[in-house]
Parts: sequence; C-alpha cells; structure tokens
Amino acid sequence: MSIESFKVVLVGESGVGKTSIITQFIDQTFQEDQQSTTGGTFSTKSVICDGGKILKFEIWDTAGQEKYRSLTTMFYKDANAAVMVYDVTRKESFEELKNYWSGQIKESSPENIILAIAGNKSDLIEQETVDEGEARNFAKELNAIFVSTSAKNSEGINNLFEEIAKKYTGSSTITIKEDEGDVQPVEEQKNTMKIEGGGKEQKQKKKGFC
Repeated sequence: MSIESFKVVLVGESGVGKTSIITQFIDQTFQEDQQSTTGGTFSTKSVICDGGKILKFEIWDTAGQEKYRSLTTMFYKDANAAVMVYDVTRKESFEELKNYWSGQIKESSPENIILAIAGNKSDLIEQETVDEGEARNFAKELNAIFVSTSAKNSEGINNLFEEIAKKYTGSSTITIKEDEGDVQPVEEQKNTMKIEGGGKEQKQKKKGFC
C-alpha cells in the first residue's frame, strides 16, 4: 500500500476559523475560545484513495495577522494545495482573500497548486454578509474548489479535504482513515510543530486525537 505526503496550507485573515477547521478535521472537536495562531503549526491526517493508495495530509495552519504575512509565504511556496478561508459574516475577510491572499499564493506558490476556498461559519447564516454566489464565481475564476464550512458543527469540513484529494489523485471516492488505523505509530501521528513568529524558535508539542 503506497503512501504519499501532501502539504496543505490554510490562509486567511485572523479569526476566520482556520485553526478550528483543522481541529474539527483532525479530532472532531471545536473550541469556542480558540486562540489566534502566531507563526504556524502543522498536523497530519490520512485518507484512502481509489486502489488503496494513502494520501497523508500535512496540514499547515498560518497566522492571519498582517505582521506575520511575510512569514506565511514560506509555508505555501512549496505546498500542494492552499485553502483560502473567509468568514461568511465578515465581508472584509472575503475582500482580503480576493485582493491579497489569492494574488500572493498565485505569485509565490507552485504553478500546479490546488486551490480551494472555504466560506466558514455557515452555522451563522443569518448573519451572512458575503453572497455565496459571488464567492463561488470567484472560485471558478481561480479554478478553485469551493466548500461552505462550519468548524463548529462540522458541516463541509470532511468534504473540503475529500475534494482536494479527489482533484489531486483523480479518485472518485475518498475514505478518511480512523486514527487508530493509521500507518504511522500513534505517537508520531500526534506530533505538532509550532514555529514562533520570525521562524527562529521551534517547539514540539503533542496534539490529542479522538
């Protein structure tokens, strides 16, 4: 059974829910008081594609604050896929995605990078300020995947990563692996690296799985 590593980077303004999307995908949990990311972190999760091939996602979370933007570039310059996240209740987060993040990724990442847009916090639809049709049209312009997500109730979270895997592998079905069935030892699977602002300090910490 072959295993291939696949780097996915999540970008977007601070507070749009990048960390929460990753946490929901990795261990099916949600924290209301999630702290903002400073620098970047990565976690791993594997999926099974057609023919039994395993695609091991290395999922990188990045800081959305403007002061960390120069650091963020180092995460997506060699990425296989980039997910641009906006908050459906904050029009400015979508405008920044259009006016800044999409251009930066196009300029600084591999030509064949897979792009996806996640309209997050769909559970707050009554507070929506971004028209989904406009977001979908923008995704079409970029040849990007579009998924409406809610990190809080898990809507669209698995679908987001499944669609990325399908586009990369050409598979028609994707199965998310159970943690205890992963190829790597459980302790190794739980490793999370945190790179502090400036990229000078590195710390290892454990991230739990359900």
